[in-house]
Amino acid sequence: MIRPTQPIIPIIILLAFNLFLYGCRHHSSVWEKMDKAERLLSEAPDSSLHILEEIPSADIKGEKEKARYAILKTIALDKNYIDTTSFEIIQPAVDYYLKKGNADEKLRVLYYKGRINMNRSDFQSAMHCYLEASNIHDQYTDTLLFAHLLVAQGSLYAQSYQMEEFMLNNLQAAKLYEKQKKDFFHLSSLIKALDGAIVLKEKDKADSVLKVVAPLLHNVPALQGKVVAEKLYYSVVFDSIPCIQSIVDTIKDYKQIDNEMKLNVSLGFLSLHNPKKADSIFNLIDSTSIITSSYNYLRIKSEIQIALKNYQEAVQSLTQYHTAVEEENTKIYSHKITIAQDNHNSEKKHILSLRQKDRMIFGILCIILILLFIIGIIYYQFRLGKKDKIITEQIQKHLQLENQSLEQQNTMLSLEKQNIELELERKRLAAENMELRIEHLEAEKMRLEKLLENSTFSKPILQSIQERIEILNGLLATKITAKEKYSKPYEKWINNVTKDRIKFLKSTRTAFQISHPMFMKYLEDHQLTEEEKDVVCLFAMGLNGKEVGAYVSENRHYHMSSEIRKKLGLATNTTNLNKFIQKILHEL
Repeated sequence: MIRPTQPIIPIIILLAFNLFLYGCRHHSSVWEKMDKAERLLSEAPDSSLHILEEIPSADIKGEKEKARYAILKTIALDKNYIDTTSFEIIQPAVDYYLKKGNADEKLRVLYYKGRINMNRSDFQSAMHCYLEASNIHDQYTDTLLFAHLLVAQGSLYAQSYQMEEFMLNNLQAAKLYEKQKKDFFHLSSLIKALDGAIVLKEKDKADSVLKVVAPLLHNVPALQGKVVAEKLYYSVVFDSIPCIQSIVDTIKDYKQIDNEMKLNVSLGFLSLHNPKKADSIFNLIDSTSIITSSYNYLRIKSEIQIALKNYQEAVQSLTQYHTAVEEENTKIYSHKITIAQDNHNSEKKHILSLRQKDRMIFGILCIILILLFIIGIIYYQFRLGKKDKIITEQIQKHLQLENQSLEQQNTMLSLEKQNIELELERKRLAAENMELRIEHLEAEKMRLEKLLENSTFSKPILQSIQERIEILNGLLATKITAKEKYSKPYEKWINNVTKDRIKFLKSTRTAFQISHPMFMKYLEDHQLTEEEKDVVCLFAMGLNGKEVGAYVSENRHYHMSSEIRKKLGLATNTTNLNKFIQKILHEL
């Protein structure tokens, strides 16, 4: 009852495996729409957002599908300049990818979570996200997103006046943008790095960055104003007063320049010892601009107040500046310590997990060794208990083998007898075959003698025929005797006949080449092979098809005759090949 059902089991397993693979590969229509939306994120973010918003929330099922929808919609909103401050959309992606995602997915979630924190002006939490993301940079493959993260993190460093980190982040991001051939982002990061080098008063580094920036402006003219502002800042810090004056003189309308340029122009006029002009331009900066919260703004404001001798306001600005810098630094260092502590705890958990696994493996190995020991004892006892039985079985097997050996010997004797009978039969057939071969050779000899008597061929051809006759006479006289019919010389004789026949064919062809060169040239012009020429020469001597077949096997003679007809341009049955060849011979 069990056996008929056994073949069904592998089929059921195979079907289950196929269903599993199909389930892994198959995605819903929602997943396909998200694929399309992701492809459009870079070039058409508005279309991408439209596709995502058209997907009903009820159709999004499963933890993984919800997580992907959440991150894609967050990215689409960001690329459409919709600054969301709520974590409601991105939260499913945070919950899923930070636990089950790969390095790129974690990087993406942390970056956009940091972006939302920046939209909420929660720079402390934003820095926490960026620091956490930067700890996985050795595993990521999305270099473009990591470059964006470096720039965003750098902006937070700039706010806390950590200009060294700000500069290094942007230089690293610039290299990544350059590899991705993102000219705008590449130049933008270099400009920020230049600003950091100037603030740090590292002239050599600033000069090296300026050399790279200059040729890139041809590809990104939109950043011309930024570069001019940085050059002015560079002149204020490193150049002489005439250089500063020459740059300031190029500006016609101070109201038309951007806030960052106004800040640098104010600093320029301070260097020109014109604090009133610096203050008037400084006051043109939009009070709602984000630049007013920067530490550079507070620093320049305090320097202007000092130059104007408004010491009370200068003290207030300096106090505000130093307080803000210290608070921001404290937050960032606190976050770095938190991240380091988290990493330490994670590493500690990992080590504890490895130790626990080692203990488990050691315990399993001990159990296996104990089981092997027990099995060994049982096996040994089993062998001792079955020893007599095994010896008895071996004796019985030995007797059976002896009986089988005797049977095999009888069988061998029977086979030897059959072989002797077959050998006798083979020798009888060989004798008959020898007689038949002798008859064929005698017939060949008679044909050649007749051909020799009646032939009008040239002396070389007649000589070749005469040699063949003498060979046949010698073979028939010396090799064919009754006592040698069943001996080895018969086989050697066969080989000699074959060799002599081939030699005869070649000598005949050579004779024709001497006596009838035009005829042989005719055959060469028609691209006949050496073997085909041998056959044609036999026809030329007057032999018919059957006689020629005696020198060439019947099947081979048929195919060669057919090939000769094709090459000489004869139809299959229209003309006798023998007569045609003799006609050509006489004509040439």
